[in-house]
Amino acid sequence: MMDLSDLPPGTLAHVSNYLPSPSRALFAVALNHHHDSSSAIVGNHQWDVLDFGEIEKDLAAKISDDDIRGVLCSVDAVNNLKKLRLTNCINITGVGLDPLRESTIIQQIDLSLVGDHESPYLDYEPSLSCAEVLPILDSIIERREDCSLEYLQFPKVWRKERNTESDFHAFLTRFNNYLSSRAGRCLQCRCNLPIRNRDDQHNMLYMSAYDKFYGTQKYTCYDCTKQYCEDCQDDGGVYYIGGTCDKCERRYCLHCKKVDVCTSCHNWYCVDCIDFKQCPQCDENTCPDCVSEVRCRNTCCADKISCNNCAEDGNAFSWCESCNEAYCVDCCDSDIHAVKVCDVCETSFCGQCRVNICKEWGNCASCYQFAFPVISEDKERVQTQNNELENENKEQRNEINELKRKVKDLTGELEEV
Repeated sequence: MMDLSDLPPGTLAHVSNYLPSPSRALFAVALNHHHDSSSAIVGNHQWDVLDFGEIEKDLAAKISDDDIRGVLCSVDAVNNLKKLRLTNCINITGVGLDPLRESTIIQQIDLSLVGDHESPYLDYEPSLSCAEVLPILDSIIERREDCSLEYLQFPKVWRKERNTESDFHAFLTRFNNYLSSRAGRCLQCRCNLPIRNRDDQHNMLYMSAYDKFYGTQKYTCYDCTKQYCEDCQDDGGVYYIGGTCDKCERRYCLHCKKVDVCTSCHNWYCVDCIDFKQCPQCDENTCPDCVSEVRCRNTCCADKISCNNCAEDGNAFSWCESCNEAYCVDCCDSDIHAVKVCDVCETSFCGQCRVNICKEWGNCASCYQFAFPVISEDKERVQTQNNELENENKEQRNEINELKRKVKDLTGELEEV
């Protein structure tokens, strides 16, 4: 039986052309005992980017540190690889990243273990270890002028601890100093980066334990790694570098991804991370968390939404002071049963509650004007229902008479028999 490795190296190389880069590299590692085949698979391929998100999630989750080490060695990562994303590689400790030591080529490393527009919060504790990874990263940034590293994305589990005495925070300080020493100018306004903050510190990272996005980079786009200050806008008022997305916790420039801000909570989001809703009252974008749970009492408006701001400010709904039901502003303008505000006694009641109040103790002529159409409609509805009941009774009486006639006929026939 022919073994896969018995195929000519050229054939194996041709087949590997149809594989994503991580699968191609893993294929080469699997055939590493056949040097010619492995070299043919790896050769003639651009190995500047390696993203394990290009392979199936279940397969990436099975990758070990030995696999990672084999892949990095087979592609000569220390001399070729510029961008590494360990998407879904949840079972590695990081010791397999050792071939990247002292790399002067690597520009971006994403250790977050999640893909594009995915939350960094994982349902399980990843195996990635600070003790294994930080020395490797230190060996890279210690090259200083020769180092090309521009962007690091850390796992959420590392950033969540926020202990300023930890080894991770100590590395953040070293990495921040490295970035600050190399930072240039905003590509738009040419101001110097980093910007001096209120603590009179120059930080390229969110360094305070109280920062919401502690451990992430401030001015750098995740995709292109270009840098902009946080004030520059284009002619349409769009920021060149948007705020950090509250879901994926990455930051993008306007050329790479579209981001927007929720006008209720003021959090930024990639438009690919969430489904923004537009509030019909203020015409502003609203994130799903800030869509009001209040709905109009009328079933015809059940799908109409509003942002929390408009709902709380009374711009979207009016509430009945008696039954506390909410009606949208459109219904309040057009539906006699919706909430109306009496300018005389300054009360807000829905139509039926207004009728009940007028019957019990009402003495406001303006309230009676609101109640009269409701009473008239109710009277017409009751009259219509009565007419329908009379017609039903008439039909039932006719059916009963017809049954009586049939019974009488059958009785006569039985007597004749």
